[in-house]
Amino acid sequence: MNTSWLIAWFGRRGIYYGWVIVAVMFVTLFIALGFRFAFGVFYSAILDETGWSRADTAGVVSASMIVYACTAALSGYLFDRLGARVLFPLGALCMGAGLMLCSTSETLAGLTLSYGIFLGFSFAALGFIPHMAIVPRWFARRRGLASAASLAGVGLGSLGVATLSAELIVHIGWRETMWWFGIAAMVVLIPINLLFHRHSAERVGLAPDGPSAQPAERTAPVKTGATIGDAFRTPAFWLLAMSVTMTGLCNMIIVVHQTRFLVDMGYSLALASLIFGMLGVMRATGGLIWGPLSDRIGRGACVVVICSISLVGLALLWLTSLLPAESFALRIALLAGYLLTFGIGYNGMGPVYASAVSDRFAGRNLGTILGLLDLGFGLGSAVGPWWAGWMFDRYGNYDGVILGVALGVMITGLGLWAATRQQR
Repeated sequence: MNTSWLIAWFGRRGIYYGWVIVAVMFVTLFIALGFRFAFGVFYSAILDETGWSRADTAGVVSASMIVYACTAALSGYLFDRLGARVLFPLGALCMGAGLMLCSTSETLAGLTLSYGIFLGFSFAALGFIPHMAIVPRWFARRRGLASAASLAGVGLGSLGVATLSAELIVHIGWRETMWWFGIAAMVVLIPINLLFHRHSAERVGLAPDGPSAQPAERTAPVKTGATIGDAFRTPAFWLLAMSVTMTGLCNMIIVVHQTRFLVDMGYSLALASLIFGMLGVMRATGGLIWGPLSDRIGRGACVVVICSISLVGLALLWLTSLLPAESFALRIALLAGYLLTFGIGYNGMGPVYASAVSDRFAGRNLGTILGLLDLGFGLGSAVGPWWAGWMFDRYGNYDGVILGVALGVMITGLGLWAATRQQR
């Protein structure tokens, strides 16, 4: 399908086509990862309907993240070889089919298989790995900004999907809600990715960043054409792998358990879902702050600030859980502080991590290298929700879980900071 007229149409209006690609990535991530990060809303509804234990029900997400881990490198490889116009429609088809199957599952095993296999692969095919591999093909000087703008779809999707899901679950139930999300995923994502995506700026005769771009002054050194062997032989690769494993563990604990944590404190599902959604808005805001800022002051400096304020946020969340329901105003104030610090901080670190990997391993194998690194993310994401559910089932509270997340934040920060220093 020859659609060069489309690129020319935007060019005549002074719009660099790379920003069109960013817009398509935003929408794709809004739907695909917005749903993944809104699963906590469904988790609470499923617990109420079935009475399954928290650890067993969280195992649904763990299964999907195991599949994600097993297919992460494959999705990166397929992206490098086939491109977004093949991989993303395939991922959207799997997402839609998986959600529709989930809506008909009557047993924990059936739900685990449906969500685990289909959604696990779709999260890899439509997720962080291929999208962040696209950015260096269109942007050099503005890489952090482009990554942040794309990943803002995840944060805003968390708000939009979580809020809409909570409303729909109240009126039609979680099963019908999953069914209609499955239809929407296919109807929206397949056409826009087939029509708009292109392999790279070079392939369509454009320069990275667009015609107005100036030479970079403070960008990190880029190693082009890195092979898999090159990556494995560098300490930076393993430091990044450690960081992204902890990121998966910490983020997915929050994704799965935060809504239920707030419901346990006496908040309604709708309000708890809204609070969770606001965490997504903070994720988008944080990404838009840290991505461009890391282009200017360096990735390592941003990581130090991000992890410091995130630890403050976790302390505020823990203090909130200690207050009685009568202290409503103070609870809300502490939760607002948690949303601002942890939400903008740790939640918004994705663009910094993606840019750090691109700085080090840019080239034709970037998608595969991101996929190999995301094996760690998948494993951390599989262990985290189950472990948090087990801790609650055993001790009856989330105190130990919050402490574990704080430790994970510190390990993430140390690993990512050290990896950025390795580049110098």
